[in-house]
Amino acid sequence: MTLGERLSAVLRKLDLTQTGLAKRLGMSNVVINRYIKDKTMPDFNFLNRLASVYNININWLITGNGIMFSSEAIREIGAHTYYNVPIVAQVSCGSPEEIAEAEIEDQVLIDTLSLSGDFSRYFAFYANGDSMDPYISHGDVVIVKQYEEWEEADERVCVVRVDNEVTLKKVSLFSEGGKILLSPYNKDYSPLILEEELLEKAQLVGIAVMAVKNL
Repeated sequence: MTLGERLSAVLRKLDLTQTGLAKRLGMSNVVINRYIKDKTMPDFNFLNRLASVYNININWLITGNGIMFSSEAIREIGAHTYYNVPIVAQVSCGSPEEIAEAEIEDQVLIDTLSLSGDFSRYFAFYANGDSMDPYISHGDVVIVKQYEEWEEADERVCVVRVDNEVTLKKVSLFSEGGKILLSPYNKDYSPLILEEELLEKAQLVGIAVMAVKNL
């Protein structure tokens, strides 16, 4: 079964039409139709909204492993309230690489006091590599808040998609936004400059708000 076929199964289970899903998630029906027909891979914003609004297990949607619905997203433990942030993939901390899905039902509990605004905008990645050492190490869980505007990302550590591959780097804007510098913290790695055609193919996925250390 393909991802598009699994998404169709979700619609049947929820008794939703494509139009109904698009309206609920604030998206274009045309975009969702392309996902269902396996013409394009869903972006992180769609996956996170689907998980948050309908409690869909994103690892099942991507890989076919596990069950359709995740466990409850909000948990009360003692006097604290936690949000189950879905870990959707691994993100390269070196050169941009293709997305590697997380293991089945991977999630990380984050105290809601640490998260501002709409919880559905948060998701997480496993850091893959050491280019962001010593602040973010291989295997750490990076909590990301979804943003789309580059101006919000200036001088922040971000997840960036470059020509359908993703990387975690510090973003710096210069030349009035005509160039973007993606910098590692580890000096053994070289920065990447996005300009002209490469900049046109680049997309801001989100801004890293914290890293949970892999102990």
